[in-house]
Amino acid sequence: MAFKETKGSKTIEARVTPAPGGMFKGVVEVSTQRGNQVFVQTIGKGCGRPVKTEQAALELAEREARRLIGL
Repeated sequence: MAFKETKGSKTIEARVTPAPGGMFKGVVEVSTQRGNQVFVQTIGKGCGRPVKTEQAALELAEREARRLIGL
């Protein structure tokens, strides 16, 4: 995990997951808190296609995470 940012009640985190064929895919996890409940949504769309290295997947996921939170 290289990117985790909180803005208001929303926390956005960039992660990497394994993909078929020994490749890696970046995902963004969005946590929103409302009252006592925490809603977690995992988004893979917008983070690019599966790539060969974990670092490249993390860069794509981090770019999308920054776009979602508005940095």
